[in-house]
Amino acid sequence: MRVLLVDADSKKGFPNLALMKLSAWLKKQGHRPELIRGIPTTAPLEEYKLVYISCIYFQNKDKVLEYAAQFENVVLGGSGIDLDMKLDDDIEHIMPDYGLYDIDFSMGFTSRGCIRNCSFCIVPEKEGYIKDNAPISEFHDPEHENIILLDNNFQASPKWRENLEYLWERGLHVNFNQGLDIRLLTNEFVKTLSRINFENWTFRRSTINFAFDDLRYEKQFREGVRLLDHYGINSRKLSVYMLVGYNTTREEDKKRFEIMQELGVYPYVMKYNRSDDVWIRHFARYVNRKYFEFIEWDDYNDGVLNQ
Repeated sequence: MRVLLVDADSKKGFPNLALMKLSAWLKKQGHRPELIRGIPTTAPLEEYKLVYISCIYFQNKDKVLEYAAQFENVVLGGSGIDLDMKLDDDIEHIMPDYGLYDIDFSMGFTSRGCIRNCSFCIVPEKEGYIKDNAPISEFHDPEHENIILLDNNFQASPKWRENLEYLWERGLHVNFNQGLDIRLLTNEFVKTLSRINFENWTFRRSTINFAFDDLRYEKQFREGVRLLDHYGINSRKLSVYMLVGYNTTREEDKKRFEIMQELGVYPYVMKYNRSDDVWIRHFARYVNRKYFEFIEWDDYNDGVLNQ
């Protein structure tokens, strides 16, 4: 039968892993899955026996529920709908249907969960403590040279050594999509990492992501940057997320930014829940658009506020 898969809100150019797994499973059952992206305003003209809708962001939940009400047989899922819902094991551990999005890279989780318990993050509630999930070979299409790993804390995975070895032996280009934990860097890990072809998620630039969300681990952050540089991963290959608008002051936000400037890494401001604080919006634009390369913050901020 024809089955409709609705990708409500994945990032542009980025596929929905759960839907690719569902597509592979449905095809294995002899069905014909078809994909549409975005939240349509009307029901499709075609008739489908079953509809799956994936919603990632809770901000879109109401629109998704309104659209879903048009169907008799509909299954809703995704973090924006239900944090407890999970794919059955025979779907979770199937090779994704990469043809659904016509992509030339593989993606998946080698581990689920995290050792951290950050209050701003849904991972502890959704996935719990760190645990092994799958070998890379389970979701790596041998025809793909590029692979995206979605682990929430790759280094805390009980099998990070085997996973890095897999990447290195095959010469794969990898994107650690959720970033790495700079507090868990060790000589062994960084030495191994330095042999890997790590890139951004579009596979156009050699870069690796970390986070610096709290001044309390400034020392660990500085030590991590120095350790990476020692093994040939210089600061210009580092992109560092900094969360603002959650539990830090403006002075603390500026201080973290200044530390990153000092160390030569690329900062990227993440606004908590899309904060509408005017100062945060100006600060995020100043940092993320790299205006800091040619104008001081005080001069920029005064200029914006006086417009």
